[in-house]
Amino acid sequence: MRKKQSELLQYLNTCRTPQKSTEIANALQISPRSVKSYVAQINSLYDKKIILSSRNGYELNHTMYSALFLDGDSDALPQTSEERAFYIIKQLVLAHSSHLDLFDLCDYLCVSYSTIKADISKMNKTFGAYNVRFACEHDCVKVLGEEQAKRKLIRYVISEESTTSFIDLNHLKEYFQADHVDRLRRLVTQTFQDHHYYLNDFASVNLLLHLLIILNRKSCDSPEAVSALPVNDCFRPRPAEPPFKPLSDGDDPRPLPGDDDSEQKLIKDLCRRLEEEFRLCLDRVSQEEIHMLVKANASYSLPDAREELRSLIGDEVMELTEYYIRQVNSLYIIDLSDDAFVTPFSLHLKNLIFRARNHSFVQNPLAESIRTGNPIIFDVAIYIGLDLMERLGVMIPEDEMAFLALHVGSELARQNLNRTKAPVAVLCPEYRGLHNNLLNSLLLDFGNQIHIVQSVHREEDLMSLSGCSILFTTVPLRESYDCYVVTLSPFALDSQYDLIQDALAHTRNRYVNEKLRKNFHQFFEKGLFLLNPPLEGRSQVLSQLCQALQELNYVDENFLDNVYRREHAATTAFANIAIPHAVEMDAIKTSVAVAVSRKGFQWDGHTVYLVLLLAINKADKKIFRELYESLISLFSEDSILQEVRACGGFKDFEKIIYTHIRD
Repeated sequence: MRKKQSELLQYLNTCRTPQKSTEIANALQISPRSVKSYVAQINSLYDKKIILSSRNGYELNHTMYSALFLDGDSDALPQTSEERAFYIIKQLVLAHSSHLDLFDLCDYLCVSYSTIKADISKMNKTFGAYNVRFACEHDCVKVLGEEQAKRKLIRYVISEESTTSFIDLNHLKEYFQADHVDRLRRLVTQTFQDHHYYLNDFASVNLLLHLLIILNRKSCDSPEAVSALPVNDCFRPRPAEPPFKPLSDGDDPRPLPGDDDSEQKLIKDLCRRLEEEFRLCLDRVSQEEIHMLVKANASYSLPDAREELRSLIGDEVMELTEYYIRQVNSLYIIDLSDDAFVTPFSLHLKNLIFRARNHSFVQNPLAESIRTGNPIIFDVAIYIGLDLMERLGVMIPEDEMAFLALHVGSELARQNLNRTKAPVAVLCPEYRGLHNNLLNSLLLDFGNQIHIVQSVHREEDLMSLSGCSILFTTVPLRESYDCYVVTLSPFALDSQYDLIQDALAHTRNRYVNEKLRKNFHQFFEKGLFLLNPPLEGRSQVLSQLCQALQELNYVDENFLDNVYRREHAATTAFANIAIPHAVEMDAIKTSVAVAVSRKGFQWDGHTVYLVLLLAINKADKKIFRELYESLISLFSEDSILQEVRACGGFKDFEKIIYTHIRD
């Protein structure tokens, strides 16, 4: 939220009667037009009437305002060109503004017109790889590009602004008692290992968080329970009956949800160990919640999982969850539709509604750090919280808002992690646990390389595979698919290790090479290509290439020094090529400056014939690794390097790359 918007809210909060726009303008030293604009923006931001207007003027909706938790510490004014760029992007994309007035930007950001213009020019270089453009017309700026491109850009901005790690063991230990977190982690890890179930590090911590919340809730109901929370009035265990009595096989004859024996054994054993370790009783509802959490975090997104969840939380909460997913996607361009988010969020929402109706809330010491470190994500939480307040007619405090933000931030962190993995689909009939056994085996051996986006029992249940790299199948296929198909036996997967690894290597090379082919002209250009220059050694080559980059305003004057810092740490030459780059990814635009020599350059004791100087912008840091791997793989082959040495210019160089990049 803008500083002036916060000041407007704070001013109205001190007024007991409606205020005219002229009165507000005089008090805040802005124009009446700006007052009307800020009122519209504030109400639009949360899609709620935070500020009420009438013929008498503007006044605050105090019930809604109190949920915004605004105080005198307004958000810091953007200081750097990157911070100003993020501010402009958020206003254009998240606030759904068709354009921004450049003079209004100057007033708010406290910079000159020329600075704003320079920032926008730099943004077009920096974010060019996102396929968007910031156009200035009639003293206004607007963003041009496809919706998907804008989504990709705002995901990057949210990621960069999220300075808080949402859930890791250290944060859990700040909130819960450290020894109980460690005990629970060992219990969960050992249980999953004993049942040969896969659980990656992120899913493990995510599961720990929600199990701790369940245990905290149950600890209040058992006098003998070991409190998993720090001592405070809100969480002191309350006397209740019956006393602790561990779950036995005869206590609950009904099986847990799910049709897989191994899965039911895992859940039953996990619940029993939790009861014994923490001296409490888990009722049927808690067991079912744990089952759904395990199902979501162990990557088993089977077709009936959503219906199981609906039967547990009820239609009202399920429909409310789906409504928030649609609204957040529309307003904030954040996709929260994955079961990994839906399951824990809807369970939390169900319990939050119960607490709100009974005026019994949970404290969250991380609320302040989440609010200040993750402004966009906290805005999402405020939007959901305000809507709940309006629906339920109750106040929802900041601590509870922070829990909502925790769910959203955790899902974005999970998505970022999975983007580095190969998206795959699995087709295996369900017979005596074959399907889950295959999933477990794949994830136990390849969980750090693959992300299972679909797992189905029948071919007709396969959805679009356009985003999948590999389809693993245990049955013959009737249709053809535009992805790499691997036919596996559901038994003895370890004997098929090489087959799976070859498929992953093939799809990885195909992906990286496609990136290089698709973005060639984004990275390379004729003005950054030197053919047989009269240069002798490393210092002359680096100086010439850095100068070419600086003349195009792709790097600043410190770039050469940062390149040498990397060179002094360890040489970037190997075989007969050199790929130097700066220590930090601080280029204005990601580019590759090229120098080719038939006779070679002397480079730290090597003779190199090809120099590829990488200038990487922070916004393209993921591309850096892919680009680096692709270039090394391509030019490490001697025959290709000889073609490069013999090329006659930039067009020949481009042709060599396109010819030798393999699918």
